[in-house]
Amino acid sequence: MDNYNIYQDYDQILFKNEVARGTRQLNIMGYSPSGESGDTSVRDLKTGLIYVSGSPSWCFQKNLQDARGWERFITNTDEEVFVPWSEPTCEWYMHVAIYRKRPDIGAIVHTHSEWASVFAICRMDVPLDLIGEGLTGVIPCAAYADAGTHDVAENTAHALLHSDCCIMGNHGAVCVGRTLDEAFAKVAWMEQAAQKAYYALLTRKMR
Repeated sequence: MDNYNIYQDYDQILFKNEVARGTRQLNIMGYSPSGESGDTSVRDLKTGLIYVSGSPSWCFQKNLQDARGWERFITNTDEEVFVPWSEPTCEWYMHVAIYRKRPDIGAIVHTHSEWASVFAICRMDVPLDLIGEGLTGVIPCAAYADAGTHDVAENTAHALLHSDCCIMGNHGAVCVGRTLDEAFAKVAWMEQAAQKAYYALLTRKMR
């Protein structure tokens, strides 16, 4: 029989509930308009455990707003599975790959938000010199690979080596931070940056 009452000390419960909160926020904040795409994770820097969006297949949420803490998937950077009854997001390999390459972070948010998705569809970097904040460089766009594969995981992790935000080619976007709230703040900034850059590029073409 599956044991749903494991990883139940105080810190573990907090981490599971934090991922559930982040999963719900994706839909509430409009970063998953359909309520069916995107995922979040947090890492316990003391134990190395990674808590990821997921749920048992027999009660898989039809909407991200239904996420509950006890259902979360738990793994580590070696891709060990600690709760085999929880069906993780198909992008859990991506979360693990990012944590391997970024030991400084504790949270990841993967979105299918509107403006970042425009650049994802075009497989374009977001040029930051166009957004009027005195910035240079780009929000990088990771090379395309099929969703849920180790290839897309490695491509995305590589794009985040020197950036806390990236576009996923023909897919979505990812932001990282020390905490889930910090990662979500970067998602909000990235959406605004992508919108400004899109209109700036459009205006240039119209001149």
